[in-house]
Amino acid sequence: MNQMRTGATRGRVTYFDWLRGAATFAVVVLHVFNKMLTDHSVAELGVPLVLTWTELQLVLTRWAVPVFLMITGALLLDPSRRVGWPKIGRYVARMAAVLLIFCPVYTCMSARAITIAAIIEGLGKALTQESWDHLWYVYALIGLYALTPILAEYVRSASRQLQRATLLVLAIPTLVVPTINFATGTHLVTFVWVTSSLFYYLLGSYAHRYLRLGGRTSLLGLGALAVGIAGIALLVVMQGRYPKWLIRPESPLVALWSLFVFLAAKAHLDGRPAPAPLAFASTHSLGIYLLHPLTLIVLYRRLWWMPYQTLPPVLFELVVLGIVYGVTLPLAWALKRVPGLDKIL
Repeated sequence: MNQMRTGATRGRVTYFDWLRGAATFAVVVLHVFNKMLTDHSVAELGVPLVLTWTELQLVLTRWAVPVFLMITGALLLDPSRRVGWPKIGRYVARMAAVLLIFCPVYTCMSARAITIAAIIEGLGKALTQESWDHLWYVYALIGLYALTPILAEYVRSASRQLQRATLLVLAIPTLVVPTINFATGTHLVTFVWVTSSLFYYLLGSYAHRYLRLGGRTSLLGLGALAVGIAGIALLVVMQGRYPKWLIRPESPLVALWSLFVFLAAKAHLDGRPAPAPLAFASTHSLGIYLLHPLTLIVLYRRLWWMPYQTLPPVLFELVVLGIVYGVTLPLAWALKRVPGLDKIL
């Protein structure tokens, strides 16, 4: 059964607006929480703080990037629309422009000067993916866009059973093997190397067309969340380790939790226009995604403010989030109205 037009208001799939807007805010929360965890050990921050942050990360934020990819797949692989090579070329050019603009920006910020050498270095890093880590998503989109005409033909012609089998096979190299490697420290070879981005891209198309929130999907999603919460507690409290492998996009637990969030939005928000804050975040999602790390860089590396050392938990998160949102949201709004940048952001 094709459900591509369900929930559409004037051609829009409204629950995508809810999800995209919420995911945009969630990514900012993720980076605010994650900054301290990647820079400091459990012993330095203390078990209660690390446990709270990691548990909240899994519940509130780790579904965000998978859901972004799922929404993109649901839209671009829609059998009712044709996405030809000319349109794909424009999509790729847009993401390439993002890299050519923001990689030099980050390099100049690191050098604390706008120089020809820094700009050239940034352009070089754009070609080698050696710039800031969060830009991996932009590179992933370029690859997925390039594959879209081929994947769209596959989705259009393949049966539901074949698409389900494809997802199960893809889950082995993109979710199962990486999780085993992260958990055990081994280096199992996948033979055919693909990233989890492709899995989520196809999963979004399949889930939007065929899946619904029911007893089985709820049990899988909420069960995965419960296992993740228990696993985090075990690693942090008993072993004093930050459970990176449990909360990565390559984790099957994150995949099942992300699918649950996607289907829950589809079940409960389908056909309902998103409220203004989420609609704004949805419309400006790329700008917010690209700009919010700059605020954190200035805050932590230029002003050298370490608020977790001076503010208690909860207040710390609220203060930093307030600063980041207060700077990033109006800046994303303003840049989207600059001629030229409006076509990119």
